[in-house]
Amino acid sequence: MKQTLLWDECPGEVRAGLLKDGKLVELRIFRPQASSLVPTTIYTARIKQRLGGGKAIVDLGSLIEAQLENAPDMPEGHLLAVELVRSAIPEPGRWKLPLVRTAPDVSAQSTVGLHPGQEPRKWFVARMLVSVDEVVCANANVARDLRSDIADEGLRISIDPERIEQADLDSLVESAVSGEFAIDGGVVSIERTRAMTMIDIDGSGDPVALNLAAAREIPRLLRLLDIGGQVGIDFLAMPDRAARQNLDSALATACVHLGPHERTAANGFGFVQIIRPRHGPSAPEILCGITPGRLSVESKAVALLRAATRSHGHGKRRLVATPAVIDKLQGWLSEIQKLRKILGTEIELVPDSSATGYGHVHVSHI
Repeated sequence: MKQTLLWDECPGEVRAGLLKDGKLVELRIFRPQASSLVPTTIYTARIKQRLGGGKAIVDLGSLIEAQLENAPDMPEGHLLAVELVRSAIPEPGRWKLPLVRTAPDVSAQSTVGLHPGQEPRKWFVARMLVSVDEVVCANANVARDLRSDIADEGLRISIDPERIEQADLDSLVESAVSGEFAIDGGVVSIERTRAMTMIDIDGSGDPVALNLAAAREIPRLLRLLDIGGQVGIDFLAMPDRAARQNLDSALATACVHLGPHERTAANGFGFVQIIRPRHGPSAPEILCGITPGRLSVESKAVALLRAATRSHGHGKRRLVATPAVIDKLQGWLSEIQKLRKILGTEIELVPDSSATGYGHVHVSHI
């Protein structure tokens, strides 16, 4: 089975799409300006506040806090080595702190911070290249930068912008933000709550047929969008036990390629729960942050950079957006510099309170 990685990179973001035999099975998003913690990396932490239930808040340095599970009996201010289990997770209206656990085999250093480990981008590259036969990039500059992060010098890297365009990752991103995905005769809706990810099925056709179509599609979407943790699926009411058993069988078959997970059988109300490992935010969480259903300010800033990268012309680019988006971009000087280098022209950031969406790019003809 041939595996190809589509590497769609622009300033501020990498979209990595994994193809298996030509079908997109995974979309992963990496944002260098937002990714500072790497799972399984060891940090020196300082116990900042002890909580109930054997938990504590620890300081990882650089104003980063994390929650420590099964905290050892140590006083506040004590240093210890911890391992990152899960990076910060956005929930509706708030962020959950990164999750760490003690690393007893590593001695704590004298100051808080990162032990020598893998740089976030290189960790992401290595994660995505497992068992990949080929990487496809949109242009030679992206291919060159990626090559510098790859240990396997024999891995084939090709340049094929049309192939990336055909994957239509933009449409997938739009669906990930809205949470709505079409199935035969209906639609699957994915909604984030603080308790779990809820999935609903709607349609006007036969309920049994709709349920079976959803059962075949939902595991694919969970893997595609990297949705982990607790997932609740509210299937349509079924007429009898035989229908529930057929649904369970279809769901079990579809979950074969889902990876490690636990799954309950459909109860009398048609509710099923799936639990998957969760090491960081899913694609919808990265795109929407704490505002489910719409792009976060960070995502709007990235979208504006992507639009600027795709713009044509030789004149100066004026990136116009709301003050919040422009403020975000002004803090990403390295990404603006990358954009300036790609386009070979000056970049001007213009705040405009009346701007809609993520803003727009104006190409000067002077």
